[in-house]
Amino acid sequence: MVTLALDTSHPVGSVALARDGELLGSETFREPSTHLVALGHAVDRLLASTALTPEGIDRLAVVTGPGSFTGLRIGLSFAKGLHAARHIPMVTINALQLLALPWLAPGARVCAMIDARRGEVYAALYERASNDALARDAGAAYELVAPRAQTPQAFMAAMKSAPEAFVGTGAFEHRELLRAKYPGTMLIEGAAMYPPTSHLASIAHAMPALDEKAVRSLEPLYVRPSGAERLRAHTRHAEGLDA
Repeated sequence: MVTLALDTSHPVGSVALARDGELLGSETFREPSTHLVALGHAVDRLLASTALTPEGIDRLAVVTGPGSFTGLRIGLSFAKGLHAARHIPMVTINALQLLALPWLAPGARVCAMIDARRGEVYAALYERASNDALARDAGAAYELVAPRAQTPQAFMAAMKSAPEAFVGTGAFEHRELLRAKYPGTMLIEGAAMYPPTSHLASIAHAMPALDEKAVRSLEPLYVRPSGAERLRAHTRHAEGLDA
């Protein structure tokens, strides 16, 4: 089974190909404003480098968010279009869960944080319970604190115990605060701050595919309202329309 995985949730977008869990290659691209063009070009380059064509893709894996609102819409639209054209089975995962997965040893807790700007982070706390869970579901990461958009201080207050690791652009942005609060916890930096699309490509063949109804209704995981939605809500409130 050949899997194409893609992520447009971050300013650094990425695509990866794997065959039966073995990575074939990956590509990255920058600038979310050009994701619409860059994503297609990256997929073309990746397919060419592996001597594959779109007809050779057996499964799609897409990151649903949270992250760049524009990027997420582009990524999901691309995946849905490819699914509709070729009826390729699709699996999804949220960016926070994907960030945590490679660092989740059985019994470990990992906090994933993505920089949401305005002093906030998208964050969630995950645990992998046992080797049995790992064997049953390659994408298993159990939520101890569900994804939300908060200040890092508010999110830390929601955690009842310290994680073994922090990962993501939000963790890096607020690293001094996290180190002061949890001096013994590992802070993962470098390329691992972004959702690992290569890892997603390697596990997606073992994840359950969405049914057709779920694909049609699939929407980005925004976690918080967009700027346009906040403006509409503010306007409605100012005009007394919410009363």
